[in-house]
Amino acid sequence: MKKCNVIFSATMIAVFSVVAFANEPDLNSNPFLAEHAAQPQGAQVFSFTETPIELHEHDKINTAQDTGYLRLALETKTNGFALVDTSQIKDIEKVIAEYKNGHELFLRTLKPEIMAAQSTADQTNLSQQFAGDTVALDNILLQQEFTVMSKTVGGNFIAGSGWDQLTQIVKNDTFGTVIIKMFSFSQSSGVYIDADAVNYYVNSNPGVLYVLKDNSDNVYTSLSWVDQKQSYSIGLEKNINDIGLAGRFKTLITSM
Repeated sequence: MKKCNVIFSATMIAVFSVVAFANEPDLNSNPFLAEHAAQPQGAQVFSFTETPIELHEHDKINTAQDTGYLRLALETKTNGFALVDTSQIKDIEKVIAEYKNGHELFLRTLKPEIMAAQSTADQTNLSQQFAGDTVALDNILLQQEFTVMSKTVGGNFIAGSGWDQLTQIVKNDTFGTVIIKMFSFSQSSGVYIDADAVNYYVNSNPGVLYVLKDNSDNVYTSLSWVDQKQSYSIGLEKNINDIGLAGRFKTLITSM
């Protein structure tokens, strides 16, 4: 099963292709143009403002068709946060509940069918395995004294490697509850990130940071970024640009 993502905001959505991040965006390779066939694997930064976004029919329900997310990214970069209505501030407990409900549905429906199509060795050894690398993340969570509340895998199964998605819900005194998601690229998956929304870098890799804040000081931070092997996203109810958090948050994400 081919899968790919697009980072417009903290949300990942479908598409494909790979180039080095140092390259200029290739305007002719816009995967959302109906006349272009998608090509799989890896990560690419692409400027969507330079080309009309004429979506494939199956992408239309998933993809933002306005530039509101660009305003949030710019304001976050300029001011340290974007002022939004309270309705736009996520309740992390509701996010977790929705994720758990979705994962339970996955376990009951998709997972048995997907695993039944795998080799006996994969069914025996890799049914709970994430295909990507989590060694650095596991070490930094231990060093920063996080408690792991849950750790689940899913998405697509990569033969001989495991599942391409990992979600961890972790908690410590500094950050509170944090949702960490990782997506591992296979030979038939990848991610596009909107070059116009890039406002944050993790180890020189491009990312999109939103710190959403309302007039009552409710806040939600979401950061998504990519390297050439995986994509990552973090969500938490803190302003990670606050002086007391910025350094520790940078340590966390650059160690992943």
